Amino acid sequence: MNTGLSLSVRFLLIILSIDFVIDSSCIEAADESKSKREIDKKNSEFAAPVAQNRGQLYQVSVPPREEDAYENAYFRLWVPNHVKQIRGVIVRQHGCGAGARKFGLEHADDLQWQALARKWNCALLGTQIWAPKEECSTWYMPADGSEHAFISALQKLGKQSHHPEIVKAPWCLWGHSGGALWVMNMLYRNPERVIAVFPRSGGLAPVNRELPRSQPLKPDSNSAVYDVPVMFCYGEKENQPGERFYAAVVGTHNVFDVAREKQAQWSVAEHPGSSHENSNSRLLAIRFFDSMLERRLPKDPSSTKLKKLDYQQGWLGDLKSKAVQSLKQNQVDDSKQQAWLPNEKVAAAWQELVKTGRILDTSPPAAPLAVQVSSVPDKGVKIEWQAEADLQSGIHAFQIYRDGKMIGTVQGHQNQRWNPESHFHAWNYLDQPIYDDHAAHKMEFLDATKEASPQAKYEVSTVNQAGLESPKTAGNK
Repeated sequence: MNTGLSLSVRFLLIILSIDFVIDSSCIEAADESKSKREIDKKNSEFAAPVAQNRGQLYQVSVPPREEDAYENAYFRLWVPNHVKQIRGVIVRQHGCGAGARKFGLEHADDLQWQALARKWNCALLGTQIWAPKEECSTWYMPADGSEHAFISALQKLGKQSHHPEIVKAPWCLWGHSGGALWVMNMLYRNPERVIAVFPRSGGLAPVNRELPRSQPLKPDSNSAVYDVPVMFCYGEKENQPGERFYAAVVGTHNVFDVAREKQAQWSVAEHPGSSHENSNSRLLAIRFFDSMLERRLPKDPSSTKLKKLDYQQGWLGDLKSKAVQSLKQNQVDDSKQQAWLPNEKVAAAWQELVKTGRILDTSPPAAPLAVQVSSVPDKGVKIEWQAEADLQSGIHAFQIYRDGKMIGTVQGHQNQRWNPESHFHAWNYLDQPIYDDHAAHKMEFLDATKEASPQAKYEVSTVNQAGLESPKTAGNK
């Protein structure tokens, strides 16, 4: 028995000493049919903006300087149409490895995150950063060049989009795995620029590892970060000694525990049933950012000085019991065993996720926009529309009606692992939109039946992923 205990302890120590370098290439393999040169060409700067979802996509590359450690970097920015002043930039930073990097730029194409950006007059940024020999510490340590690349990209994108204010706009920072390390280090280096942070499966530093160049800052090295709301999240299955990604949990608490003892406005959510994959954690991340954008953006659109939150107006969530209670109305034990939550709305969302692994959507989505009906010679009647993604759950499908009778449904491509229900809008392990090398479905439908008629009344509705249907929007002819 003593020998068994000794071996278990020894095994745990070995696990904790493993380098915290997340290689997601085993999750979603790199496209080996393309050479790196071909991929670089595909991801190079857009010659002209690309229209998408009532916005424009811009893309730039930032080659490394001689002193930079990363290999190459690309950035894609989505800017909603008709916005006079960009108030902030929502940054979505992929994790380590070829699988995470492959569709990193597509973070900017995500309909649900675009809906959040549009709501608050923000831009949405996706990245693709190459690491020499997949040593991703060459970019997740911002001091080694990736911060300079990020700022340089914002400058170039500001010029391209005719929104130079993007360069000084504050940031919402979301990152997964190695990306979580990057966003937390960016917070410590630029706390005055950050609205809020959502690190999924990662803290400030890799566990038990000396990095080849710059080293992470210490958890108590910049007290200004304690006033910036942070919502850590990791999977319940990660939080098991010996599990492959357990170091992500250890790294999270290495910084969270220190900060909470200083009354940092930080929380952590353990996601039931989930491991290192993002699963449904975006349902919490979007609600969190939505609330923080509302409460921290200045009233003056031309100002970039963020409003501070009142710590005593917050709520606490017990990490063990999952109970939540108001700081203002109750005497509670405020410690590292408690998540600080900014308001009742976020507290309720946090509690639902950590208890059930989901957050239910009880409100129907917005109705489709700009429905157009036109005749297509020898083919039928074409219906086209636009729609805003549902912030609470995403889009499942669109339903098409002719003279009050449903005649068709437009859904997405089925993916047995990540989108078995064929949602129009879905995401993968890495929280990137799923295309599976298919072009994204268009918001259009062709009525090719014998009953098709341009004189008929065509309508379109949106159904969200909770199964709730929006009001119908009639088509213009």
